[in-house]
Amino acid sequence: MHCLIVIDFQERLVKHIQNVEDIINNSIKLIKAYKVFGLPILITEQKKLGGTIGVIKDLIDVKPIQKMSFSCLRCEEFYREFKRLSPKRVALIGIEAHICILQTALDLLKEGCEVYVAVDCIGSRKQIDKDVAVLRMMQEGVKLCTAESLIYEIMKTAEHEKFKEILEIVKG
Repeated sequence: MHCLIVIDFQERLVKHIQNVEDIINNSIKLIKAYKVFGLPILITEQKKLGGTIGVIKDLIDVKPIQKMSFSCLRCEEFYREFKRLSPKRVALIGIEAHICILQTALDLLKEGCEVYVAVDCIGSRKQIDKDVAVLRMMQEGVKLCTAESLIYEIMKTAEHEKFKEILEIVKG
């Protein structure tokens, strides 16, 4: 089973992220696709950094899990929910790439998960931080993708029952 983890799209962080508009737009497409596929989505917020931005929060039906750890898996509440779902494949999106995305990806690998990071759905304040985080994740065995490539990989064929609905999201 696939699971999407949406990490720390918070008001206080988002305004400082490079290329944030593209990151948000790509993330919205991926979130909408996961919903169409009926796949689980988990969302986190770093405590003390404000709420999740409206355009993301409004799409997700579950309450954000508050955390102080950088890796989502080091938060007890998150870890319990993650274990309840027991996903084999996990996709990560959010901010910041070199902190919470990286540390979560590394911990997911230790859990035996197949980890995907949609590189067009992650960001950092500085481009160098994102670039190095992406290289590190690739070296560690994380599968890099884009939102659209991941959507089509999940769908597998144009004969998929949700193809037309997904096409509308991707074109959007």
